[in-house]
Amino acid sequence: MMAGGWLYRVGQVRAARRAVMSEADRAEASAHLAPPLAELFLRMPIRDQAHALRVMRRVDSSEPLLCQAALLHDVGKIESPLGTPGRSLVVLANATGTTDLVVRLPGIGPRIRRYIDHPRLGADLLRAAGADAPLVQIVAEHESREPSHPQTAVLQSVDERE
Repeated sequence: MMAGGWLYRVGQVRAARRAVMSEADRAEASAHLAPPLAELFLRMPIRDQAHALRVMRRVDSSEPLLCQAALLHDVGKIESPLGTPGRSLVVLANATGTTDLVVRLPGIGPRIRRYIDHPRLGADLLRAAGADAPLVQIVAEHESREPSHPQTAVLQSVDERE
């Protein structure tokens, strides 16, 4: 990872530690989501809610599907709770190509595997909550190098800057 990439990641950690969500923020997010999907959003950690809301505010708000995908793209992380150290380890493993090693670490390895699998886990949660197939697809492939849904690429371009 280049120096700029590390600085970006340090900024992400700082933002996560300072993350807050007001009632107005939650209401703004919930206005774009059906009640079962809003419930999933509210189960996300505050730092993930705040990130998702920042992403949603940067996408085309005239596209309801894109707003929903922005708000819920990381919902699978509720199935894989990792604190800042664990998340940092995942970033480091991705940057150094050692992901296969860290998922075998005693104790934390299974949680790291679930964290890495958060797009699939999120799609499963959305499917179970009755989400429409296009939303499930975008969430499932939001970290894919070759997404098939055109809105996924839009989400990715904003997500990687937030």
